[in-house]
Amino acid sequence: MRSRYRVRLAGVHMDSLDNDLLILDVQHSEPEFQITENRNAALAGYDFRTDNAYFRKTTVTVTFELHIYDVARRNAVCQKVNEWAAAGGSLATNDRTDQILRNVRCEKYASIASAKNWTDPLTLVFATTYVPYWQSSAESVLNLSGKAPKGTLKLDGNTGEALVSVEVTAKANITSFKITVGDTNVELKGLSLKNGDKLVIDYARSRYLRIRMNEKNSDKMTSVMSLLQPKSTDVLKAPCGEKTSVNISANNKITASIKARGLWL
Repeated sequence: MRSRYRVRLAGVHMDSLDNDLLILDVQHSEPEFQITENRNAALAGYDFRTDNAYFRKTTVTVTFELHIYDVARRNAVCQKVNEWAAAGGSLATNDRTDQILRNVRCEKYASIASAKNWTDPLTLVFATTYVPYWQSSAESVLNLSGKAPKGTLKLDGNTGEALVSVEVTAKANITSFKITVGDTNVELKGLSLKNGDKLVIDYARSRYLRIRMNEKNSDKMTSVMSLLQPKSTDVLKAPCGEKTSVNISANNKITASIKARGLWL
């Protein structure tokens, strides 16, 4: 029997766990909006607006059956499914083409209530709060090179602003670097990058800016957050479904790879 749905977690398909497992349904949570209410005298009342960071959590509920009459084997397969769910990671479903949920954890595990009701459906609930949007499974990438290269980053998606990551390779000694993505920027002074060294701008826990460097042919990363200049923004962001200008300036030649994933409701 073939499921209409396919669910993949951390690269492993759910229906590959056992031949007698049938996925019945996949349900996605509705968007949760945070509405900000502002007092505005000019409008003689309240001004209602929607915060861009309105989506706080996304859940996916997977309902499935185990067509197994034997009590011991049914419980064994159920535990195998729960072990698969507990691994977490990136979740993909075949009804969301080219989209994934990252940093997913299982919020509710399958439980067999009674051996008598062996045909009852079972349920798993997956949730993510780190990046509470469906994201494009493939990153949009912009490659630039030179001392002051410019380009345009085009993101797909239909909502919000995506975090932008950057990997820079020095082609000569670099002491200063600045990148501007749309209305956001990161500026560093006092760097000590040599030819072949890398500078990486990304995010801890998918939300907190971190800036690190490593020497050529070394895996050791060293934080350079102390070199961040005061006028820099907290993160680099680009609106989804639009083109965003990217400008880089450095005191010497570099190559840079700028990456982001589109966001979807």
